[in-house]
Formats: sequence, C-alpha cells, structure tokens
Amino acid sequence: MSGKKWILLVAGSKGWANYQHQANVCCLYQIIKQHGIPDEQIVVMMYDDIANNKENPTKGSIISVLNDTNVYSGVPKDYTGENVTPDNFLAALQGDDSTGKKVIKSGAHDNIYIYMSGLGTEGTFEFPEQSLRKADFVGAINNMSQKEKFSKMVIFMSSSFSGSMFEGLSDSVNVFGLTSSEKHTQTCPSDYNEKRRVFLSDKFSSACLDFIHRADFKTASFHTLISVKQANYLKQNIHLNPAGRGPCKFGNMEISHCHLSEFLQK
Repeated sequence: MSGKKWILLVAGSKGWANYQHQANVCCLYQIIKQHGIPDEQIVVMMYDDIANNKENPTKGSIISVLNDTNVYSGVPKDYTGENVTPDNFLAALQGDDSTGKKVIKSGAHDNIYIYMSGLGTEGTFEFPEQSLRKADFVGAINNMSQKEKFSKMVIFMSSSFSGSMFEGLSDSVNVFGLTSSEKHTQTCPSDYNEKRRVFLSDKFSSACLDFIHRADFKTASFHTLISVKQANYLKQNIHLNPAGRGPCKFGNMEISHCHLSEFLQK
C-alpha cells in the first residue's frame, strides 16, 4: 500500500551571519515543490529574520546557492521566531498538534524526509535559544518506529559534530541518516557572496542540493548522491578532516538505495 510523503525542513539558527541555514531550507523547499509535494505535507521551521533583515541589499529575498534566484517566495511560515524550538520540532515530527500548528500526521505506510541545517555541538543540534539533545532526537524516532508512525524515514543533518546525533538509534528502525560531519568535526561553509558578505550554503548541503536539483527522481537514489559527491567532498575538505571519512551514514543502509521519488515527489 502506497502512503503519503511528509517533509520536515529545519533551519536551526538566527541572525544575518547564519544566512546559509535558512537559504538551504528555502532552496530545498523550492525543489521539492517543483516535484509536486503539497504544502499540507511540508512543515517548515525557520526564524525568518533574513529576507527582510536590515543587512539584506535585496529586501524580501533569500538567494539560492544553485543559481542566485530568490528562493524565499512562497515558503510556508509554519514555525518562525520564538516558535523555532526543540519542543516544537519534536511535536511536529511526532504529530502532536496540541499547539494548533501544522504537524506531520504520518501513518504506518508513509515516508518521511527530514532536512536540518544549523549549528551544533557534540550531542546537540542548536535551535535559536535552546538545544535539541541527541537523546530526545533519537528517542522520538525510536518511539515513532515503535508506534508505526512511518514506513521509511530519511534524515539529512548539516551541522558541526552532527555525527554524534544518531548515537543510540535502534538497529531495527527503518531510518537512514546522513550527516555533514563526524562526531568530532565541523561543517565547512561554502559559496561566499561578496554583495551580502555571507556564505550561501555549506559544502555538504551545496553538494546535496546540486545533486537533487539535477537528478531524475525516478532513477536516482540517495546512495547515488553519496557515490557521486563523496569523492569530491573529501578532496575539498581533507584539511578539515585528515582522517578522510567525510559525511557519515547511519541506520538502515538499504533505505539509501530508495529512489528520491519515494520521499521527495508526489
């Protein structure tokens, strides 16, 4: 039985200097929308202080790392400002609509894709004012699996030390996770924009966005993305990570062979 596809996009930071995180989320939203996923099945969390920031030379816009186009237009404002919190993230993910806001109402036959871009420390993904701890993050996923709230789940997390966030994930859950960094390494920003004096993305997200933007969703898989981008990523970032392992994979590796269309296309 075929179920719905649910998307959760999270920019965990605030402030002009962290432009890249909201830009990544907005860019990915626009790609997914082009492939037919309705807004009713997409939840977006971002502080929303970039597009109309006083530092922005082009008010009302956030620029894509892919082609310098405005990717802010039309992005849902499901959670903004002080509502961008770990508690609201966990509630949205698990379908708790007690706050009256949009949440993921997934069931046993549904697939979920999560993308998170932000700052991190070892064992945390940072939100603007609070930290999401790995125990709460992994606990929520394991709990959802036990309650059969999804069929398969894919998580991309772009933050420093993000490899630490999947420790404790049960081997039995149908989840595939890909992180920008190992447990002890940082994420590298990329695509510096002189006009705005900010980075538009990070090397992990930029590579992923470029692949997803160009891919045939019916034939390309997450495994293809990793195979195509991994060697180049490692070559560019060997000075940051001398061990040479680059992005880290977690969970059920069979799910990495799923086509993008199983998660990101109507």
